[in-house]
Amino acid sequence: MNFQFKEKIMTFNQVIIVLMLTPFVLPWSRCSFLVYSQEWSWRGGDESADQLAKQNQPGGRSGSSVWGQSQNGNVLIFGGSGFSDLSTDKPHLLNDVWLFSLKTSNFELHHAGTLTSISTTDTLQQIVPEGRKHAAMCGFKDVVYVFGGISTSRDSLSDLWSYNLNLKTWSKLLDNISHNSSAPSARGHSAVWCYKSSMYIFGGINDKTVFNDMWSFNLLTMEWKELYRMTHSSETVETDGNTYPMMRNGAATWVSDDTFYMFGGNTYSEFSYVLQQNIGLTSDLWKYNPGSNTWQLVHGPALPGQHSVLNDIGTTVSSNIPGSRMGAASWVDSKGHLWLFGGAGLDVSPITSYHSTKLLADVWRFHIGAQGWAFMGGSKVGDIVGMYKSLNEQKHTSYPGARTEVMAWKGLHDVFYVLGGLGHDGKGYDGHLNDLWSVDCSNTVSMEHLITPQSLFLFVGLGTTTLFLVMAIMLCTRRRWDGTGTDSKVLQGHNYNLLKNGDIDEI
Repeated sequence: MNFQFKEKIMTFNQVIIVLMLTPFVLPWSRCSFLVYSQEWSWRGGDESADQLAKQNQPGGRSGSSVWGQSQNGNVLIFGGSGFSDLSTDKPHLLNDVWLFSLKTSNFELHHAGTLTSISTTDTLQQIVPEGRKHAAMCGFKDVVYVFGGISTSRDSLSDLWSYNLNLKTWSKLLDNISHNSSAPSARGHSAVWCYKSSMYIFGGINDKTVFNDMWSFNLLTMEWKELYRMTHSSETVETDGNTYPMMRNGAATWVSDDTFYMFGGNTYSEFSYVLQQNIGLTSDLWKYNPGSNTWQLVHGPALPGQHSVLNDIGTTVSSNIPGSRMGAASWVDSKGHLWLFGGAGLDVSPITSYHSTKLLADVWRFHIGAQGWAFMGGSKVGDIVGMYKSLNEQKHTSYPGARTEVMAWKGLHDVFYVLGGLGHDGKGYDGHLNDLWSVDCSNTVSMEHLITPQSLFLFVGLGTTTLFLVMAIMLCTRRRWDGTGTDSKVLQGHNYNLLKNGDIDEI
């Protein structure tokens, strides 16, 4: 029988060359996808996923609602999917309230909710919203308002609640809303902007539909107002000279200089993290003027399915585009620029017919003046695990792993915080995270090819060891490969001819 092998076979000399080059390539293999521009600081929480809540630390969670503009300098975190202090094998929907102090950088359990072992008789008798994730939430003074969200089995909610931070009590507002006021249908995962004394929402999703309508809720009069609704919501629409975004959920949002911005999101009603689909994920950046009630496409393709395009680190280039994604963290720096971190979507890898998404850990900045994106660091490719070094120290060797459905808020000056999410922990396992990270966006360093004592030791050690190994192999090997011969161990006595083009014909 004749067998024809089409794959290349490495010669002995090629093997030696590979062994000799290995120590020179291996230490820098991580530099091919890890770029350090923003140094992260691990501030607390665990490096392992699915942790239970403690007295001063929320448990692993994702999809919580965040409001960070209270008068006392506190950040409020409500609900989400994850773990309370109850020992359970699976995450559940939460309805607890946590406060994070910007002054002390400490968490406080402000309201235990009903899914905890420390609920008192008083809290159990109180009326509280049911557990949920992806609710819309804004506040005015020390009262926070929560609308909708996603309940069990993707059931969406349409209820409206207020929470008084001073009294630590919930109130259901359905009966308090003006009877003449219409209201948005049940939904969750909407794009949300907290602006002055109003809450604005765009889109969202329920169990069957992705929306593209837009509403505002006046926190003083407690009245809803529908700003617009498009009938053809599956694509970008132009009407009367105005352009409107297509339907979506899970978009990143910002408010900068009295202008609303929205990036990415999902437009596919059957999207599933489990199936790792990128069908419907977008990478377009829009801005909305609340005064004129008009939208404008600022940057990026209007159609879904764009992988990341990046040039030099820290350089604003018009051709740069963050990959399509949803569930990313977002914040605005002191200069009004827009920052983006993580999410679930597409990295720099070319798109394949498999339509697979990855969890991301890249950092981007959109320069308002230059109207372009800059890749600011993190990982160029998705699905990396986090590196947890010393607490409360800015280090290039510490960074959060890839994740989505992240909670983020602004701290003092240009320091921003990222909490938890759904992603990869420090040990390579997936789950709900409770780690807290901070990044100072005013402190930019370039370390794309950083030489550390550890990498230098690895470089020299591997190089020396490999050279000794190569010398030992050459001394022990006497037989030369001259193009023909018999290798009983590999080919079991069959003859082969080594051809000039490297292919092998076995006779």
